[in-house]
Amino acid sequence: MKIEALQVKNFKAFKEIKLTNLPAISVFIGANGTGKTTLFDVFGFLRDALQDNVRVALQKRGGFKEVVTRGETGPIEIEIKFREHEQGANSPLVTYSLIIELENKHPVVQREVLKYRRGAKGKSWHFLDFKKGTGMAITNESSYEDKQSKEEREEQTVDSADILALKGLGQFQRFKAANSFRKLIESWHVSDFHIADARPNQERTSFNARRKYGSGCPVYVRKSS
Repeated sequence: MKIEALQVKNFKAFKEIKLTNLPAISVFIGANGTGKTTLFDVFGFLRDALQDNVRVALQKRGGFKEVVTRGETGPIEIEIKFREHEQGANSPLVTYSLIIELENKHPVVQREVLKYRRGAKGKSWHFLDFKKGTGMAITNESSYEDKQSKEEREEQTVDSADILALKGLGQFQRFKAANSFRKLIESWHVSDFHIADARPNQERTSFNARRKYGSGCPVYVRKSS
């Protein structure tokens, strides 16, 4: 799969950010504190929310009040647009959106939607559309390619309002859209790499000393005989 766009609101440093027309390989460059780590943590947050639930994913980051943008009360919103990589630009545009808010001091999934769109102006099919643990899921997903077909839905309920519907329905092969996106999230791997860690030992010792004590201080490196 290829991610084409990302939109985030009220998530840590991002009061609102929108990235569009993302290439297959993207490089983000910026000074410390500009949000590079936060950007990648969006994907880590989704993975944690899927593996456990939204409450646990937030607790790992200090809780809702620590995750929501400072000075804001929420909700936290994440939207990802992607296509099946194998089919290229001709494949349907898929949108997954998640809105999280506090209700009686507990985080809940205010809304969760997974939808496909045929072409640039085609009508969207909502494969998942859930609010606070209850919603509808497509049951005739195989008919999506038939432009004359209409959606057939059934009501589903998850055990708790802080659990992603994607987690439950994504386990079943008959909900192929949810199953495919669940696998995409679970396969994400975020690696935090620091250039200093790649330096040779002697150079890294000198670099760390300069960073700690300043460039003007002498640095002594003991060499083994």
